[in-house]
Amino acid sequence: MILDLQTFVKGRIVFTMKKTYLSFIVIMGLLAGCSTVREAREAQQESGENLPFGERTITPQEFGLKAGEVLTLEAAERFALAWHPEMVIATQKVVAAQVMVSKAGAGLRPNLSGDIGYEGSRNSASHNRNFDFTSERDFGASLSLTWVLYDFGRTDAAIRGAVADLLAALETLQATRVNRIATVRTAYFQLGQAEAQCRVDEENLRQYEELLRQAELRFNVGTGRKYDITKARADRSNAILLLLTASNAVTTARATLNNELGLGKTVKYALSPEVSLATPEGAFDLLFSVAKTNQPTLRARQAKVDAAMAGVDQTIADLYPKIRASASTAYGIGDFQTLGLGWGLALLQDLFSAYEKQDNILLGVSALREARALLAQEEQGVVLALIEALSRLETAQQGQVVAEELELQSKENLDLVKKQFDVGTSSILELTDAQVLYTRARSATVAARYALEKAKASVYAIIGKQ
Repeated sequence: MILDLQTFVKGRIVFTMKKTYLSFIVIMGLLAGCSTVREAREAQQESGENLPFGERTITPQEFGLKAGEVLTLEAAERFALAWHPEMVIATQKVVAAQVMVSKAGAGLRPNLSGDIGYEGSRNSASHNRNFDFTSERDFGASLSLTWVLYDFGRTDAAIRGAVADLLAALETLQATRVNRIATVRTAYFQLGQAEAQCRVDEENLRQYEELLRQAELRFNVGTGRKYDITKARADRSNAILLLLTASNAVTTARATLNNELGLGKTVKYALSPEVSLATPEGAFDLLFSVAKTNQPTLRARQAKVDAAMAGVDQTIADLYPKIRASASTAYGIGDFQTLGLGWGLALLQDLFSAYEKQDNILLGVSALREARALLAQEEQGVVLALIEALSRLETAQQGQVVAEELELQSKENLDLVKKQFDVGTSSILELTDAQVLYTRARSATVAARYALEKAKASVYAIIGKQ
């Protein structure tokens, strides 16, 4: 047993000294993925605060946003693009598509494989009560190289399809950017509208409190009525309820914007006053041509059509054979040291696959037609969305003009009724009606102003411009 082990060790030393290139190639193959494995392990070990932004919920302190600071619309857009999880997801889809492009070309790249093995056996035989024992130990290694020289376009079609999928992923990433900006703008304007409405309701409450004070004063001096006090108190209560509703709307709108920014906790930052987007220029035909050029969703659909086209080519190419070259070497240590070399050229073809390849072609054609239909559907959706957005934009523009005129008229009417109320020629009911009209007009102006900004943001999102 000791002699056998020594022989085996000597064989390993001889193998190591004479055939070092075999072990070197194998070791290099094992080390080729070390950096990738290290990166994968580092990604696994990331947790808690070590996770990058976008892969975890961040706090306002990490966000660099303090209470009372002004958050501009541009800063909100920039933060959302940098730190929102949607951007991370879309970016990683691009990374995955890049990997698939590399994998698609593997069919025409050489494949090198090797193995090292040790085998041992011990046998016993009985003959006339005599036992014979035999043992064998073999140590061997082999190395094989295979290379598909030509596959009649299979791999080329796979690469074209993977590249088209990569382009689609890039366009989807851009679409995510456009949608993210549009969503942040909408949330930003919604918070601005809620805060503006809250200021209107605060002023409305102050007016009703003043009206109640005057009603009580007049009643105390004998020139007023008890009804006036009751009416003023009821109006003040309604104003308090409106203010409470407006305050809750501000809280909800702020939470929505924080969510769009990727923040996990709320912080009472301020917004830039009177933020306004530029009005989109051009009629429908011009804007639709811009959308066909810039809208990333349309371009992604076109890339999907190209990928489906390449998929059809790949299924057709699968009907043809492959030409493959191979070479191999093997070395063994047993009773004798052996070294073998081999090479060959082969034409590989499946003679019958139960119509699987024909079915794959039919599936590829079906996927192509579906991709074209989805592209047409997307174009039709853009047409409808653009028509609706332009209609909302026009309505919002006219609505703002009308709302501002009504606010001015209601303010003049309120000032006139106040003067009449001060001299006793109008009742508290008339003053209350005038106050209600003015408050409604101010609220309508606020709503119209921010409806216009939201309509602008919607048009920009549809035509694919930021």
